[in-house]
Amino acid sequence: MINEVTILKKNDANGNLNIIIAAVSVVIIGVLTIVAASGMVYIPVLTEVLGTDEAVDLGVETDPLLFDNLVEEQGVTLKDPVSQYQLTSNIVYSDTAPMDVSLTSSDLSSYLQATNNEGPLRDIQVKLGDNNQAEMSAYLDLKEYGYNFKGPVYAEGSISKGSDNTISIDIDSAKVGLLPLPEGSIEQGGQELESLINSHLAKMPDLRIDTLEISEGNLNFQGDFPRTADVVDE
Repeated sequence: MINEVTILKKNDANGNLNIIIAAVSVVIIGVLTIVAASGMVYIPVLTEVLGTDEAVDLGVETDPLLFDNLVEEQGVTLKDPVSQYQLTSNIVYSDTAPMDVSLTSSDLSSYLQATNNEGPLRDIQVKLGDNNQAEMSAYLDLKEYGYNFKGPVYAEGSISKGSDNTISIDIDSAKVGLLPLPEGSIEQGGQELESLINSHLAKMPDLRIDTLEISEGNLNFQGDFPRTADVVDE
């Protein structure tokens, strides 16, 4: 996932020994910079300097009250603590009813933070644009799932209706830490994220998506959506 990192070299060596020491130092600094820039491994001081110890700030304000208001306004019943409703949770949905809702970036980000901040994805921000375009940033930690990875991730692309009960995701660009992902990895990541979300939608009985669009900084949904959610053991 690493394409290229430029390292500024300092060459003030006098004699062969100094040249060797300088070369080794550059290699070590280069390796540390690459690792820290990826955000995959925490390296004291260097990680903080590069800013890869936290998610990218998209400038979206979040507030737990926005989530509470959204749930109340839409008549949604959550049978478990909010923190248990994560993308990786096994959720049973019921009581589908018509829904017509328009979410701002703050609404959507507050919802995602309320339901995911104790899972592998934390500090999620979604910045909604126009023509179905959006940006997303988060801090991802996969150690619990057997992968030696943690760090900030960023992506931008489009989210739109796929069918009457699926969505479509097309990622244009993505970064892990400060490093851009190659096209193949972006395509694979987009497919896996789309598959994960659609697997949740498939569990929603009688889900119907009439309208799903991002326009003028809002996510607009019209259709039939479950009003009750219950987290169950696998």
